[in-house]
Amino acid sequence: MMKKFALVATAFALSLSIAEAHNKKKNTPNIIMIVADDLGYADVGFHGSSEIPTPNLDKLAASGVIFENGYVTASVCGPTRAALVTGRYQQRFGCENNPAPYKLDEEVIVGMPLSQTNVAETLKAEGYATACFGKWHLGGERGNEALMPRQRGFDEYFGFLEGAARYLDHQNEEKKYMRNEQELEMEPRYFTDALGDETVDFIERNKENPFFIYLPFNAVHAPLEATEEYLAHFQHIENENRRKLCAMQFGMDANVGKIMNKLEELQLRENTLVIFLSDNGGKPKNNFSYNTPMRGQKGQYYEGGIHIPFVMSWPGQIPSGEKYAHPISGVDMTPTILATANIPEKAEANFDGVNLLPFVKGEKAQAPHEYLYWKLGANRAIRNDQWKLVQHGKKTELFHIANDPYETTDLYEQQPEIVKMLEEAYAAWDKDNMPAQYGWDKKQFPVLEKRSRRIGLEL
Repeated sequence: MMKKFALVATAFALSLSIAEAHNKKKNTPNIIMIVADDLGYADVGFHGSSEIPTPNLDKLAASGVIFENGYVTASVCGPTRAALVTGRYQQRFGCENNPAPYKLDEEVIVGMPLSQTNVAETLKAEGYATACFGKWHLGGERGNEALMPRQRGFDEYFGFLEGAARYLDHQNEEKKYMRNEQELEMEPRYFTDALGDETVDFIERNKENPFFIYLPFNAVHAPLEATEEYLAHFQHIENENRRKLCAMQFGMDANVGKIMNKLEELQLRENTLVIFLSDNGGKPKNNFSYNTPMRGQKGQYYEGGIHIPFVMSWPGQIPSGEKYAHPISGVDMTPTILATANIPEKAEANFDGVNLLPFVKGEKAQAPHEYLYWKLGANRAIRNDQWKLVQHGKKTELFHIANDPYETTDLYEQQPEIVKMLEEAYAAWDKDNMPAQYGWDKKQFPVLEKRSRRIGLEL
């Protein structure tokens, strides 16, 4: 009798354990943040492109919310990523420029400081399986393993640490491709395909666990390289460089589709928040990605440099097929992700970003931000719902951005009170920022630190 009771008790305890695990899984959604590299505003179907088919990105956009005024915090790669994964403006901790060979003093470690907690570290501590596949660009390329992804909260890493890499480097001649902390001897796959494959494999292996995947593609950043299979779709495009760019973008879209299909196959789609954005705008004469009708390009604070394709999808939890008009920013991603993971208490008091879920659900009607800010050296910008002040070097311009989204008419001289208001708001924000710790100006950053980790990267 006692044995039978013990067996029943054990079975009951086991069923409770299974139920608890199921409930935990249900209450801990998966999260995938996909970041394109130098993808211009114009080059996705959901923004009206007919030149590059992006059926999978368009389907993702239709299943969620398109941010009509979606911004990133920088017009170059590294600083944007620092804000995405910390929820703080990168200027708060001195990372306003890309990791560069020049720094303020010998004590500076080039990359995202260890003092900054990033979203993967928080999620891992809460039981999430975490992975980063792709371009890191947040430190470690000078050999400091403490700044590499696996020491920053990611269980697995596959990609490269630097700002750019080839796509068809099968023998890893650049010595950039890595798995965890080890250089690969070879990589036979087209690198965009490899990133898609690695993501699908991770999802399959972690289908019973809550997971967070940070997928920063290097597509469509230069160099322009595509497979013959992808190029075959664009033989009608005369400009060779534009043809390659279109093929690269098509390949990235195909891999997004591969990932979404895996989620559907494993019945994980409705329990997965998927975010897609670009790290900055395109550079038409470099990687031949277009930003039209936006003015400007990568490296500038005109809209073409910072106003990017931006989508968030979570079926059944946030609206589908809708557009959100108020300005939002990449700095909002970490607090939004933590809220999705049901750990809003982990949100630090000094986050600059906000949880976007109540805004896109219509629970909050006001704009998420009074102002958005940008700064890199002598270039800066600030915008609210109506106005945008932009300074490139000695030239300062004011645009009524709500009525003039393509920045055609400078009203700086006609609206001195608006200029004053924006200048004061910018100064109040900037007073809490740290001086840039590294950059490309030898006069500002006097200490040279060679890139010693990779063959061929020494100065």
